[in-house]
Amino acid sequence: MKKLSIVILVIALVIAGCGENQNQSTNGVHITGKVERPIEGEDVVIAKFGGTGWQPVDTIEVAPSGEMDFYVDVKSADFYRISFYNRQMVNMVLDSLTEEVEIMLEGDNPQGEVSIKGSKHTAYIQQIEGKLKDQQTDLQDLNAQAREASQNQDNATLDRLREEYFDLMRVRQEEFKEYLWSITPSLAVAFGLESLPFEEHYSFYDSIGQKLIAAYPNHDYAKQLVDRVDGARKLAIGAVAPEISLPSPDGEEVKLSSLRGNYVLIDFWAAWCRPCRAEMPNVVRLYDQYGDENFEIYGVSLDKTRDAWLKAIESDGLTWIHVSDLKYFNSEAASTYQIEGIPATYLLDPDGKIIAKGLRGQALAAKLAEIFG
Repeated sequence: MKKLSIVILVIALVIAGCGENQNQSTNGVHITGKVERPIEGEDVVIAKFGGTGWQPVDTIEVAPSGEMDFYVDVKSADFYRISFYNRQMVNMVLDSLTEEVEIMLEGDNPQGEVSIKGSKHTAYIQQIEGKLKDQQTDLQDLNAQAREASQNQDNATLDRLREEYFDLMRVRQEEFKEYLWSITPSLAVAFGLESLPFEEHYSFYDSIGQKLIAAYPNHDYAKQLVDRVDGARKLAIGAVAPEISLPSPDGEEVKLSSLRGNYVLIDFWAAWCRPCRAEMPNVVRLYDQYGDENFEIYGVSLDKTRDAWLKAIESDGLTWIHVSDLKYFNSEAASTYQIEGIPATYLLDPDGKIIAKGLRGQALAAKLAEIFG
């Protein structure tokens, strides 16, 4: 169950409000262009991304003919987004070296065509978006073939298509990484990086982060990316699991490190999380099977209320160690372990080192069988 992300690559955004009108200024980046289908009486708003998210900085006047002509005060490279009537969004990276930008678009169509000239960073964004669309088209074609094979109960074709899918993903991802690397340290790389699974491409994230922080040492995105990579380094296979110390239902602080000497499954869950609750019978069965050996479970709840937490423990028959600060995804433990969705698990060896992550269902059962025989 995914937590809503505030990562800047989230495309759907409703921008409300505006700052003081600066359209009369002639400082900064000069932006001109035309909206093919302007909507009278509705706002066109430009926003800038900062530490607290997207903040509107100005409204843009679009003539009845669709012509627009305005300036954006740009002191350093940064993310900008123009919302045309809350329908069509244009993502841009502008810097102080950019002088003139021309934008041509439909305006009333979220999927409409956009032409942007004058900003190399924004050209990179458009190329990134095009590559991602091409990749999606390729995968949709394979999915359509797979659906047909499934309906015909053609297992041989399904197996072949599955192999083709993974082969295609590997090729496309490597090609995409090469492109992203070629445009780094442009901030435009941010619009494509998140399409690569973080765990699988951790070292690539690390390399991109180092180039960005060198180019933009004070930029929020660069600092956040480096922090994320550094945090993940502490959660890598073989690393000693970071300490967690949270209260149990009885109010007693229970440290994760107090369980050294056991294999420990850290289980991030919540009473409100349906996938978590659906997994619990499997976890209960495995705890019944291995609990008398040196196996322990350290359940970290991301619930908001004590009553819901305790009721779920009782109704699901969860007899292992439970802790929570009842702070939802704002839990200190969730932050330390970079939890963005639950269920999430970490398996530790008796020395407290991480030996596996994300185990559920049969994968968890197989790993425990491997350990305990």
